Amino acid sequence: MKNYLKSAILSFFLVTLAFYSQAQTARDSAKVVSVDKFEKLISKKKNTLLDIRTPEEMKEGYISGAENLDFLAEDFSEKIETLDKSKTYLLYCRSGKRTAKAGAAMKAAGFKHVIMLDGGITAWKNEGKPTKD
Repeated sequence: MKNYLKSAILSFFLVTLAFYSQAQTARDSAKVVSVDKFEKLISKKKNTLLDIRTPEEMKEGYISGAENLDFLAEDFSEKIETLDKSKTYLLYCRSGKRTAKAGAAMKAAGFKHVIMLDGGITAWKNEGKPTKD
């Protein structure tokens, strides 16, 4: 009976710990949204749109109104520190991989509102949304 009780308590503890860990991760991570939702968020003037690809990639086409903040640049961390952490930032890259890393870095640096485009500009173009050259 004692072993059963110990196992039950241990199981409860592990489940509780796993649940808390998942809740904490969800709260600390940036939000990922669809192309349509991202487009609606862009239309709100208070939001800042950031293309985190390289300047060379941005020349291949970008979403109108986007500012370039190259995630691969050595000074990315220093540059995000100059941004207003209370504002909402909309991030995208080519496919979403760099955006996830940049979003995590921004959240870790204290940014409260970071929203990422699911699938990056590739998904944006696949949905027939406009880009600028």
